[in-house]
Amino acid sequence: MRIAIDTLFEHATKPSSAVDYLVNLATYLPRVGPQHSYYFLVGSQAAERFTGLLRDKVSLVNCMVSNEHRALRILIQQSVIPWHMKRLKLDVLYAAGNVCPIAGDFCRALKINTMHHCRTPKMIGYLRSCYRTAAFSLSARAADIIMANSRYERDDICHFLGVEDGKVKVIWEAVDACFVPSSADEIHRVRERYGLQREYILFSSTLWRYKNPETLIRAFAKVVAEKRLEYDLVFAGRSDDAPYEAGLKQLAAQQGVGERVRFLGFIPNRSMPPLYSGARVFVYPSLCETFGKPLVEAMRCGVPIVASGTSCIPEILGGAGLLVDPLDADEMANAIWRAAADESLREELIARGHERSDCFSWQVHARQTLDTIEETFLRWKSARAQA
Repeated sequence: MRIAIDTLFEHATKPSSAVDYLVNLATYLPRVGPQHSYYFLVGSQAAERFTGLLRDKVSLVNCMVSNEHRALRILIQQSVIPWHMKRLKLDVLYAAGNVCPIAGDFCRALKINTMHHCRTPKMIGYLRSCYRTAAFSLSARAADIIMANSRYERDDICHFLGVEDGKVKVIWEAVDACFVPSSADEIHRVRERYGLQREYILFSSTLWRYKNPETLIRAFAKVVAEKRLEYDLVFAGRSDDAPYEAGLKQLAAQQGVGERVRFLGFIPNRSMPPLYSGARVFVYPSLCETFGKPLVEAMRCGVPIVASGTSCIPEILGGAGLLVDPLDADEMANAIWRAAADESLREELIARGHERSDCFSWQVHARQTLDTIEETFLRWKSARAQA
């Protein structure tokens, strides 16, 4: 097969963790399926992220722009990608970023990563929510198979998009192989680089509103006030909403912990394992998740986890963390204190996390993804022959 992979949903200069997903896809798909050819559809600025992965049967196809020009990217996905599919005689498009072209005679494998516009529409903005509602629905109808990150996400796709259960395949994601426990020297260097002089509680993700950092700040303030916790709270991840981040800083000041709450912004992947490994507790208070990759990263790096008992999070953790009501600051504060201070509990959570993280292998993810694409293409080809 000649398989195209759409990477245009990523921003060339403001990458998210999805870039790591795409780079690992370019690394592992040729390993598990060397008999196929792979064509990565990229914007001009983003091409450099993939050039080091070029080899026999792995090519880049220039689609001009990616998500740094959102409106133009949407137009290109619906027009230029079908043209490339026909021009290069490509068999299957793996659309890994929620939407796929509506027009064109080729097999479509669609990966839907989020349904937040249905669960928490006010937290992602009216215009974005409207676009996603229309684009996801049309893409789901056009797709020959849909892949979901979790059983929770599959259920949302079927419910909100009216898709039959048999059309959605659950394939858990994986994380980069660099996420392993770091040495004391590596942890020391990262703490020095970011000026982390105290022990710290860590949150890692882009600062979307649905990630619920407000409750975490209130819970942290309670632990500091009631337990005299001499830690900092560290947010690692960029924010695309400067007024919202300013509001979080103001909230921290109002709660009396303004100097103890640190916003580090975007952290490159190479610095994240020691940042995780050096944390006393990792807290993930999200209101709605479809997979929660930072959970797996934290488990891999050996840090105890406190997380919301909502959406897919219990499914992904599999008992390897303390689950709380994400809107109950008192409950969250108590769990943070237990995970930070109870040494026997800490050891138990770390051991459970290491064992659970073995379920999220890139080799397995790539194999399951490719198997799904192969099976879908054979069905599509057979249906066309019978038409």
